[in-house]
Amino acid sequence: METPNDPKFNPYRPAETGTPALTEGTQNATAAYVPDGRTVAAGEGLEWLVAAWRLFVAAPVMWMVMVVLYAVFMLVLAFVPVVGTLFGFLLYGVISAGWLAGAAAVAHGENLELDHLFAGLKGKPAPLFVLGACYAAGLIAIMLLVIIALAVGLASSGLFSTIMSGSLPDVTALMGALVVVLLGLALVAPLLAALWFAPALVYFHDVPPTKALKVSFRACLNNLLPFLVYGVLLLLLFLIAAIPFGLGLLVVGPLAFISAYTSYRSVFAEGA
Repeated sequence: METPNDPKFNPYRPAETGTPALTEGTQNATAAYVPDGRTVAAGEGLEWLVAAWRLFVAAPVMWMVMVVLYAVFMLVLAFVPVVGTLFGFLLYGVISAGWLAGAAAVAHGENLELDHLFAGLKGKPAPLFVLGACYAAGLIAIMLLVIIALAVGLASSGLFSTIMSGSLPDVTALMGALVVVLLGLALVAPLLAALWFAPALVYFHDVPPTKALKVSFRACLNNLLPFLVYGVLLLLLFLIAAIPFGLGLLVVGPLAFISAYTSYRSVFAEGA
């Protein structure tokens, strides 16, 4: 049986069992890889989550175990000042590849195993670590820009000295600081767009990291509407999942990871 690391592996092939893990449209056996991606309808944003749900229910317990282990691992890293957080960013590509490998396995009717989480380390760790390094570098650059802009703004507006003196700060100055923070958050969006499809392109098709980032960014830009639908729906799911003591995150968490694979199939599979 082909594995995700096999050069002939086709992540678009339909499942080999009778389980309808993916939608009929994305089970097109003749679907071929589209190097630059394609533009899909806005409704595909919903379809990504529906397809992700079908993959989730094919192995719900193991998906939940995997997301718990991942959360615990990231929590442990968070306790290590600076270095732990930075290392977590560096692992972005490797961890993403693990979830992609798991989703691809379930889509092909294979069993989901904990070993899939380490697929990135066993397959192509170097280029995946490069993606993580780009992620870390991008976030650091954005944070530095925000900090510098805030420092300059606070100094020029006298807001810092006003706060230190115990006086009420000027509303205009506060609004300016808020705008700087919001602009910083807006800069994260292009970074996430460049990273969304990149792990799949590197892991499944050996696309060089820098090219994968560019292709991913263009593909996201060409599919703003489906991503808007997807983002709104996923946000609502996370809000609902947080209500029962956060227990719903055991389901929505895996859905978010799996949908990276289903969206990848949708955009990069010809005829899907």
